[in-house]
Amino acid sequence: MNTDSRQTIHIGINFVFSPLPAIDAQSKVRFQQSLLNSGIDFARTDSSKEREVFVLRETPTRLEIRVVAMPGAPVGQLLVVSPDPKTELELFAKDAEAIVEAFEATWPAQNRQIISSDVTIRDLYEATGEHAFKELWEKRLKQAPTSLARLGHPVLGGGLRFVMPPRAEDPEPAQIEVKIESFLQDTKKMFVETQFVWPSPKAPGAPFEIKERLHQVDRYVEDNVELFIVGGNE
Repeated sequence: MNTDSRQTIHIGINFVFSPLPAIDAQSKVRFQQSLLNSGIDFARTDSSKEREVFVLRETPTRLEIRVVAMPGAPVGQLLVVSPDPKTELELFAKDAEAIVEAFEATWPAQNRQIISSDVTIRDLYEATGEHAFKELWEKRLKQAPTSLARLGHPVLGGGLRFVMPPRAEDPEPAQIEVKIESFLQDTKKMFVETQFVWPSPKAPGAPFEIKERLHQVDRYVEDNVELFIVGGNE
């Protein structure tokens, strides 16, 4: 796998918090205005759901923004996703910070508590050979090509999935999940998804952490996941 070919195709950051936001027609309009005041222009909104606000920005890069008063629980959710970033992580972080600013201006709460948060980054890499799964199966896992014959059908692709529980010794323990697969739409590419979930509540009034979370996951991809795939330091 060529680590220099990394192409990020999805970035998402999600917060679950308490108390839940009081979402009504007036607050939906205020949120849209607050987004504009924070420099987030948008193409479309969807206010049809009673307990949810959805805002879509098309340019300069696509952003999907959701604020949800979650049913059956006294918590809310703020989700920001760029499903086709075409931009640097730093620019996504700047947009996400502006969105949080608009959210807090619309639904202020002095002692808001972040219950949990998570970040997901998806990347594509160029394989060094003709097929990413062949590279993963034979080079990284050192398996014979004939060993797949037991499955009884040709294998178009596949991969690995790792789930790592939080470590108590970490300053902020996170559950980590990593998926490494051949990309079925283009089998010369490797698909890698890395997700961190921080399940422990923050202290009431603690800020939304955006850059810190995003950069932590990004560093893990570069320092751990990429090195694992290419078989470094074995």
